[in-house]
Amino acid sequence: MEKQLHWVKEAFSRSVVIMDGDRVVGGMHRDLLVRDVDAHLNGVHIFFDVEGFLVHSVNIHDKNANNKIIGRINFEWLKGAVVELETGEKYTWQRENFMMHEWSIVAGNAESKTGQEIVHFDRTRKFLADEGTIELVTNLPNAEMLILTGLFVRNYFLRKRKIAAT
Repeated sequence: MEKQLHWVKEAFSRSVVIMDGDRVVGGMHRDLLVRDVDAHLNGVHIFFDVEGFLVHSVNIHDKNANNKIIGRINFEWLKGAVVELETGEKYTWQRENFMMHEWSIVAGNAESKTGQEIVHFDRTRKFLADEGTIELVTNLPNAEMLILTGLFVRNYFLRKRKIAAT
């Protein structure tokens, strides 16, 4: 997998496009009035199934393996999110700043500050579009799933912020 990708989300769109240069290699889509998200990248196809009413958690399903649950995202109030895979691996989503211009997926527990950064994301805002880069810092067999999870969590927090502001 390439070390650096580019992502774009047009204004008022419920879709994110992931590109390698000029070539589309993945994307994410959320239907209107639905919290669940369908995502794919380089042949990996996953589904984020949001559960709960006030406190949400998310099951991650592998669409290529008959919707088998491969992991779960648990949100931590004001801290980020923890991704726990069925294999026992644990990753932490953490924002680098309040405005979410940068965020990361880190192996292990974020509180220890010793976790290895796996994926680093950044966002640049342009008029009527969000876009940024995805840098794969450490290549793992599940890198595509972690990249999609990182974008999903960021978009989840932005939706929550917009809802709270209205």
